[in-house]
Amino acid sequence: MAEREPMSPARRRQLIVGIVVGVIIGVVVSLWTGFWLWLGAGVVVGLATGAIMKPPGE
Repeated sequence: MAEREPMSPARRRQLIVGIVVGVIIGVVVSLWTGFWLWLGAGVVVGLATGAIMKPPGE
């Protein structure tokens, strides 16, 4: 198996921001609709956003 290079601090910060934004979106939509499963959907959206965003410059 090929060795994976370690994640850069900027990339890690980008994913953390994505997760935080997703949790905020999930909580807001959950409270708005009264359906708590939107929290998980918000986290997934945040992860996807953090994963597909252009990587930050070093």
